Amino acid sequence: MLRFLIILGIVVYVFYKVGSFFFRAGAAAQELKGYKQKEKAASQAKKNKVKGGDYVDYEEVK
Repeated sequence: MLRFLIILGIVVYVFYKVGSFFFRAGAAAQELKGYKQKEKAASQAKKNKVKGGDYVDYEEVK
């Protein structure tokens, strides 16, 4: 019985460590994805900005 409890404890510990590793890897990937989306949105906002001071020819109507 003691042998079974020790083996069960080791198995639970291994699953705990492996699960926490995958959780941290998933959280890091999700954070990186969010960072890339923010960076992409910022670059698109810069591209869509109208630059002031552009000269446009026009003719006056009399």
